[in-house]
Amino acid sequence: MTTDPPDTPASDARRADDGPTFRDGEPGHGVFGRERRALTFGVLLAVASFAAEGMGVVPALPTVVRELGGMSLFGLAFSTFMLAWLLGTVAAGQLADARGPGQAMAAGLSGFGAGLLLAAAARGMPLFLAGRALQGAGGGAMLAAAYVAVARGYPDALRARMMALTSSAWIVPAVCGPALSGYVVQRASWRLVFVGVVPLLVVTALVVLPPMRALALHKPLGDGVRLRKAARLAAGAGLLLGSAALRRDTWPWLGGALATGALGFALLAPALRALLPAGALTARPGLPAGIAVRGVLAFAYFGTEAFVPLGASELRGASPTRAGLVLSAASLGWIAASWVQDRQESRTGASGRAARVQRGFGVLTLGIALVAVGLLSSLPAALAGVGCLIAGAGIGTTYGATTLYCIAEAPPGREGEVSGQLQLAEALCTAAATGLGGAVYAAVEHQGHGPRGALAAVLALTLAVSALGIAVAARLRARRGSTPTTNKGAA
Repeated sequence: MTTDPPDTPASDARRADDGPTFRDGEPGHGVFGRERRALTFGVLLAVASFAAEGMGVVPALPTVVRELGGMSLFGLAFSTFMLAWLLGTVAAGQLADARGPGQAMAAGLSGFGAGLLLAAAARGMPLFLAGRALQGAGGGAMLAAAYVAVARGYPDALRARMMALTSSAWIVPAVCGPALSGYVVQRASWRLVFVGVVPLLVVTALVVLPPMRALALHKPLGDGVRLRKAARLAAGAGLLLGSAALRRDTWPWLGGALATGALGFALLAPALRALLPAGALTARPGLPAGIAVRGVLAFAYFGTEAFVPLGASELRGASPTRAGLVLSAASLGWIAASWVQDRQESRTGASGRAARVQRGFGVLTLGIALVAVGLLSSLPAALAGVGCLIAGAGIGTTYGATTLYCIAEAPPGREGEVSGQLQLAEALCTAAATGLGGAVYAAVEHQGHGPRGALAAVLALTLAVSALGIAVAARLRARRGSTPTTNKGAA
């Protein structure tokens, strides 16, 4: 999951015609001052609610798919969420630009809550996947509205503080959420993992919606061009990943899978060219390479993380609680490495970013390798936990440095566009990693190689992509100090 701001340039918030903002000279002007206290707590609750669901679902999913009989669709439970999240983010950003963040937040909270309840009530995978889609769209809208509220409701001097607070809102869910979710699954029911977030959404709505009324706007809605492009991209990616999950044991099924995949590719390819910077698909040195690095990073890390609880339970007999603790270790590694990366950034600045990204990929690759050893071999299973800790440190080192690199490469006034491209690359590659990983797992297991062979194939894929990231990151060096561009056409 991402915490990057939506595709709305922060500079837009300073325009006089963008509607009301709270001024720095008002009484109690800090983020927790009287004028902004409710908005601050509401934004933090919205982010924490999204984080709680995101960190709690992963350890619960192996139990969910077993009970609902959908092991072959395991990966789609993640990719459906991410593709819908992408659509929700773009739609909410457009709505917030025209009407303010309040309507977008209300729609997001409603969709997110409905998705949670639908997933909790599901008796089969189709209904569960529909719930995951609603969760993704609603969650994307919530985060987009939250970041627009930060841009429009706080002066420059307070925005950095609010961004730091929104990042910290992930800490408790990231560290405690997986283990707590596993405990609930083990002691009660996986359905409570979804239902348990709903009361938090109600509290969030009561706190955040009233102060967001002060940020309301009355502009015409945009032309929706970007939303239509994002919809084509999500539909194409969904069809492509769905085709990979279809049965292939008879010619009619194989033909259907090929036709579905071809249609998906026809929708996906032009949308990618329109939404990503020129050269992103070939990692052209400079900004395109930075966008490519974010996609490779998301594929390698989240593609591994999604299958750790499944491997821990299927191969090492770990309970959901213990599997959750392994993911908590990854979160701790990410948090610690992010802090170290921030300290290094303050010392070396832009000159050290490319090297830190390469080192981070090296650490991530080592972590994934240890996860594979811990889950697939007869060595102590604790190695998987150590591997997750190291993998978390790898992405923690790389994630922030990549963001700073890409924003620095953005032309003045187009930072919001680049931020949106980073989100797009992350969401799409996370969906690809989990959807493709699920298809690979099901196909290898169907061939008689069992869960061990299936998981080995998935981890071999993410390990190879992580190693590829070291080479892709090397292309960040070539554009240092040159003039950035954001030409359209990703090829």
